Amino acid sequence: MTTTKAQLEQRLGALAGDWLSRTDLMHLAGISEKTLKLWLGSGPFTEDQIQIGPRGILLYARDPAATWLKGRLFQSGKDGSAPSGPRLSAEPTRMPHAPGDRWRWTDIARLRGVTPGAVSNLAKAYEAHAEHPFPPVEADRKRSAEAVAAWFLWYDKERPGYADRGKQVASGASAAPTGRVGEVVAILERAVAARESLSTEALARNLDVTPAVAARYLAQAEDVVMPMAGLIARSTIATMLPDSTQLTPRQRTDRVKTLLRRKDAPASILSVGSTDYFDRTEVARLLAAATR
Repeated sequence: MTTTKAQLEQRLGALAGDWLSRTDLMHLAGISEKTLKLWLGSGPFTEDQIQIGPRGILLYARDPAATWLKGRLFQSGKDGSAPSGPRLSAEPTRMPHAPGDRWRWTDIARLRGVTPGAVSNLAKAYEAHAEHPFPPVEADRKRSAEAVAAWFLWYDKERPGYADRGKQVASGASAAPTGRVGEVVAILERAVAARESLSTEALARNLDVTPAVAARYLAQAEDVVMPMAGLIARSTIATMLPDSTQLTPRQRTDRVKTLLRRKDAPASILSVGSTDYFDRTEVARLLAAATR
């Protein structure tokens, strides 16, 4: 089940400080790392609402971040209309319909609590999905209610994101970063392949930029390279805990520290911008062993 307003406010009240990490945002909203990255892809924060924290971690201003999360999870349009985006159901359930029903955009939008345009945009984004294409329109310009209900049940369970994800999955790859970020991606890929740590200072000298700018490039490159390499940041291990959303940030931090002190805990593979990275498979093995 998704986070309620009361849960978000309770979690927010337990967090201290004026800046929130990505781990904090995931905890507040009760979402996965994958979902948060997709949400952040739209660039919702201004330069003055982002700063580089200890160990090169990106931090977001508390009040704008909380307002943004509430907008993603709960709010209707400014005029009181239905939300314009493809909201997830509070609990994944099959949309009700009678046998043989067929739906227009307006029918689907009414059941989802969004605008017809939002449903249309979502359908276009997923029309070429390799495994879960949005049900096609038929001769009567309607869609099978059974097929649409099954598709949205998958969407609500998996939470795959929105913009053009279907086309990216169908083609087998998303658009590669370009410019300086693309350059840093290539540098980081070489470092990962050689299992060599990469510091922000070294990258800044390589690119002839300030450490702050290098840290921003590096953070974006990490989002691309590290998941593909099967590596997970120490600061993100807490999201793999079975009861992560029920723990406070301090409890999650302490739990990870305890896990990594075990004799069978894996060593870090390398550090990037002072962030230690571990083999995700080995971390999963550790978590499984700890719960036996």
